[in-house]
Amino acid sequence: MAFEKKLSIDDYLDGSQLNAKLYQTLLFLQDNDENERKLIKVNPLVVFNRVYEICDFVKTETHPEEVAGRLWQHTEEEFISDEVNVIYACVYVVLSFTGSGNPNMVFFLTRLKQMVDSKYMSIFEPLLEEELNDFPVLPKSFARLKSQGDKIEDLNDRELFYTEYLTRYKQAKSKGNILQQIEDEISLTKRTRELTAVSVTPNVQEETTKGSNKIRTAVILELLDKLGKGKSFNDLSKICRLVAYLTGGSYDKIYNDAQARIQFTSYHKKEIDEVNKNLSDLSLGIQLKKDKEY
Repeated sequence: MAFEKKLSIDDYLDGSQLNAKLYQTLLFLQDNDENERKLIKVNPLVVFNRVYEICDFVKTETHPEEVAGRLWQHTEEEFISDEVNVIYACVYVVLSFTGSGNPNMVFFLTRLKQMVDSKYMSIFEPLLEEELNDFPVLPKSFARLKSQGDKIEDLNDRELFYTEYLTRYKQAKSKGNILQQIEDEISLTKRTRELTAVSVTPNVQEETTKGSNKIRTAVILELLDKLGKGKSFNDLSKICRLVAYLTGGSYDKIYNDAQARIQFTSYHKKEIDEVNKNLSDLSLGIQLKKDKEY
């Protein structure tokens, strides 16, 4: 089932002990900056949406350890360094609890732990010692659950929604009975395979085709230069506020990138080629160049 962003933090916290603990930790990091940590300003809902989006994608990979670096780099396009560390510390905790039955997940987690700054990982690691339930308990009213299910148009996806909910509830009830939990997981896996006729395109690839923030910022800078209203005419902070407004990206991240001068790597080649084709089709007379600083 394709990941869908949630609109309320309560959708993550409702009955989930694991998410409640993660939420408490995020609030702690918003208020405490000991050990050379910076205060984390990003909204916890944004963090949860990105964390579970990454987790869903990783679970589709046979060898998730091979995409760890690319995922990290992709996340750096939208979040500042400290936020990226917090996001992947959360990913580490969530996947440590939920996993996927993939024996290669341990390699991904090992690599991820090496990538996350220890001053952030040390804040989240104690959660791994606790007995936490990662899935919401059944709601008091079926109507609430049904209202969520009714929003899923594809009937296969809707059945998977209810099947997974029921499976997780049964596993929570069977806590300590590992054999029963394994049997429930096998049943869910089989049903998921039956209903999933077409593989879901990873969200990371979908977002890449939309253009990363560095690409978007560079295009806007080029357009402003074309109008004679670029950085030599306007204050950089004002330009970055416009970019953040138009793209929905983080102002701090956009400003930090622009102030340090935007540089592209081979990772951006596909995006540059695509955006240059679009610019050429519009006959705007501008092109992004891989070796140019913006």
